[in-house]
Amino acid sequence: MISIENLNRYFKSGDTSFHVLKDINLEVLEGECVVLRGVSGSGKTTLLSIMAGLDRPSSGKLLVDGESIAKLPDLHISAFRAKKIGIIFQHFNLLEHLSASENVMIPLIPSELNMTEVAQRVKRSLEIANISHKATRPAGRLSGGEKQRVAIARALVADPSVILCDEPTANLDRDNSLKFIDILKDLHNMGKTIIVATHDPLFDNLSFASRIVPMQDGSIVSKEQGVGSSE
Repeated sequence: MISIENLNRYFKSGDTSFHVLKDINLEVLEGECVVLRGVSGSGKTTLLSIMAGLDRPSSGKLLVDGESIAKLPDLHISAFRAKKIGIIFQHFNLLEHLSASENVMIPLIPSELNMTEVAQRVKRSLEIANISHKATRPAGRLSGGEKQRVAIARALVADPSVILCDEPTANLDRDNSLKFIDILKDLHNMGKTIIVATHDPLFDNLSFASRIVPMQDGSIVSKEQGVGSSE
């Protein structure tokens, strides 16, 4: 589903160049759940952004479902992302004056679906994320855990094959983090390919995760670990 080969990313600030991602090689199979683990600044969020087509590599290859998205024009990469990739952000990124259902509907605006189909998809996504009971509540009046569930529903509404999660539990307490993990398990059981960038130890022993990929200073370090490995 995702193939990365010799990927590098540099950022410049004045005359200084920062090597943020260094020769990343990674294969993620369809239906896998892979955890990118590393402290803040390890490069995992930048890598996730490149997988999502929100950023572009400085060099190297990136294929998502066989498509070299790094080479697509902005308009085409946006269309590809809308169909194939759901993103769950650390800070939710909801429009607080809109209701939960209106926030979930936003990714479908560019689609050619009629309003009946849109309503059905929004309803289904809210049900999967267990937030249907707050469908008409403005996002600004939701708790952190409820906002995260709306963000999950929004990521699902276009039925993407890949779900990318960027520090999804960073703003949640333990109980809501565990509820999020339960929903993630349901998505895995639905056949979604899931990649989570996190430093939360709750993700170290997921029963449904395929691998932990440790990152440090912009590189994938040591060998990948099966979840629950003692290495």
